[in-house]
Amino acid sequence: MIQQRPFPGVLKGPRIRLERHSLAMADQMFALIDKNREHLKDMPWASVTKTVDNSRMWIESTLAEWDNLALFDYGIYLLDSDRYMGSLGVHSIRWDNKNCELGYWIGEEFQGQGYISEAVKIIEAQCFKSGFHRVEIRCAPFNERSAQVAIKSGYKFEGELREDLLVNGQYRNTKVFGKLSSD
Repeated sequence: MIQQRPFPGVLKGPRIRLERHSLAMADQMFALIDKNREHLKDMPWASVTKTVDNSRMWIESTLAEWDNLALFDYGIYLLDSDRYMGSLGVHSIRWDNKNCELGYWIGEEFQGQGYISEAVKIIEAQCFKSGFHRVEIRCAPFNERSAQVAIKSGYKFEGELREDLLVNGQYRNTKVFGKLSSD
């Protein structure tokens, strides 16, 4: 088993920084979610995020999970700005098997500019540096942008899980992409 230790609170790339969520950014998070309701309609958590307090409670839970080494969730910001663009998290951490999953979302106005690809590169490097052997990205079959991020980032398509996720009362499939530290 790898040594369990927290990830750094801030990670930087050429154009963005990933910063551990804080309660102070709940207003920004909710505003971006609220502005992007249509864009985020297929995200299971979006429909239950109805107020700033919902965002605040979610942040509180991620901070507790961070402290318990169960999740590392970051806000995505422009490098030299407080402009919040979305979130990226390391979750489904299985320390005993040295693997984890990445999840991410970004506001529609920031799509197609390579920010998520950069965020994946930054966090993936931290995962492998921390001793993880395998990192997964999962997405809905119709989420071509997310699938392209995985493929462009060197993840291999490993298959599609049938009806494994219940979203808005409907079961949906999930595409699974994986990358090994040896890839």
